[in-house]
Amino acid sequence: MDPMKIIILGGFLGSGKTTVLMQFGKYLIRRAGTEDKTSTDTPVVILENEISEAGVDNQLLSSANFTVQNIFAGCICCTSTASLCESVKQIENTWNPEFLLIEATGMAYPDNIRDVLREEAGKQASILALADAKRWKRVVRAMPQFVISQLKDADVILVNKKDLVSPEEMETVQKEVAGYHPGAEVIPVCAVEGHTDAFWEKVLQALRFEQTEL
Repeated sequence: MDPMKIIILGGFLGSGKTTVLMQFGKYLIRRAGTEDKTSTDTPVVILENEISEAGVDNQLLSSANFTVQNIFAGCICCTSTASLCESVKQIENTWNPEFLLIEATGMAYPDNIRDVLREEAGKQASILALADAKRWKRVVRAMPQFVISQLKDADVILVNKKDLVSPEEMETVQKEVAGYHPGAEVIPVCAVEGHTDAFWEKVLQALRFEQTEL
């Protein structure tokens, strides 16, 4: 079997990560031809990094029939790197999915998570980041360095909530987002509307997997 492909999903608090995660995960399951839960295959596993032990996102994802693992011990980009590596290895040994989707907390640094996976677990990963078009200016003013750290190494950046801003505002946000990482694919979206399989295939192809060809 090919090595599992790891995708880190990052984004600010309230940017719509869980909505995107559910849509993308369902697409990957359909893509694998195993949407029927009677199948013994596990094409997608989701690794959640919950700061609180409430596990709201975990409950939501599990109710949608995803295989979900959790890390509650702290932020996986800094204080819980050992838990991250242990969880990734356990997931690979237990399920060996085609895709592992890691949803980081809204305050995590996706590039740090990728570095930990590469240096401590010998795993490559791609980064799919979300930016909130509605709150973009406010977040950039308040935490400019944090914004840079969240977006600078992303392979694909989805600029969410395009339905809540004018076309002119969206164009400005897209240009500013692209300025943080000119090599990333920047795509405006409205996550609550859902997207076609062709859209998610475009996103998947834009993610850069070093470990295997798609």
